[in-house]
Amino acid sequence: MKPSAPPRRVLVICTRYLGDTLLLRPRLRALRAKFPEARIDTVVTQGTGCALDDCADVTRVIEWPRGTLAQAAALLGLGRYDWAVDFTGNDRSALISLASRAGFRVAYERPKLAAWSLRRAAYHVRPPHKKSKPHTLLQRLELLEACGVPSCGTAFGLTPRNSALATCRDLVQGLPDKILHAHVTSRDMQKALPSSIVRAVLVGAMEAGLGVVVTSGPAEVERAHVLACTCGLPSKHLRVFDSLDWHDLVAMISLSSAYWGCDTAPAHVAAALEKKMLIHYGPSRADHWSPLHAGGQADISQCACLKSRQVMCPRGEPGRCMDGILAGDVLVWLRTV
Repeated sequence: MKPSAPPRRVLVICTRYLGDTLLLRPRLRALRAKFPEARIDTVVTQGTGCALDDCADVTRVIEWPRGTLAQAAALLGLGRYDWAVDFTGNDRSALISLASRAGFRVAYERPKLAAWSLRRAAYHVRPPHKKSKPHTLLQRLELLEACGVPSCGTAFGLTPRNSALATCRDLVQGLPDKILHAHVTSRDMQKALPSSIVRAVLVGAMEAGLGVVVTSGPAEVERAHVLACTCGLPSKHLRVFDSLDWHDLVAMISLSSAYWGCDTAPAHVAAALEKKMLIHYGPSRADHWSPLHAGGQADISQCACLKSRQVMCPRGEPGRCMDGILAGDVLVWLRTV
């Protein structure tokens, strides 16, 4: 089933994490190019809508509350849409898709769904994943192509706000012109880089004449890890920030000469800004999340977690697969900055 008339109201559903919301931008641009007169709304997880600030391709960003379904019941009166495009594909997003009352609803086919699954009843078009495009962004663009919406490329159209740039220039005043931005931790500590490796790289970067900015989220586990990575290092060419808001984070990354870290939302920001970058993957899939631009590099540590569901990295600490990273290899990469 494919609709014959262009939609007037489109609902895009992506109720995942901050990085996933950022990755909506190329998809929204494709929809806007195909349907320039349409109203395009998107439902995202509460707290992630900032990734779509200043995005001209979306009409309204609706944040789905975290918590119980009862707390989110008010959003079920979204109004009637013509299209609902679900990039999440779980029971919650299927419910949102049905609540949109759209005459055309689409999501990817998920293997091994039960015959009674809500997701089987929620969608009119359910194309299967294609292995030829494993990257998450390319998969999602391919879903739109199945609906007759051609891709407009993978550029994000992300630009820092002038006010945030001014704030961040003040924050890095006194650092050398070349700055390494390092974001080496995550709320999911399995992704975090070992502190001993981080310390060696930061010291080597400063000895090479680079300024260093280290950022983290506000979670206590992230702050503690960054403290272990930076405690006792010379402060003249080092700045540490754990409470930058979204716009200041985008601006801070835009001011850097290179970005280094693990698979987190800031890494997607650096990729969106097409920064020279090196990202380490182990507990997460590099083929799904690696930077797509020419200056982005993915360093893949073979992780037992990705081979067997019965083997997992210990919760609450950096993944064992990251222990094999060599600080010297990272410093060799830094010499190209």
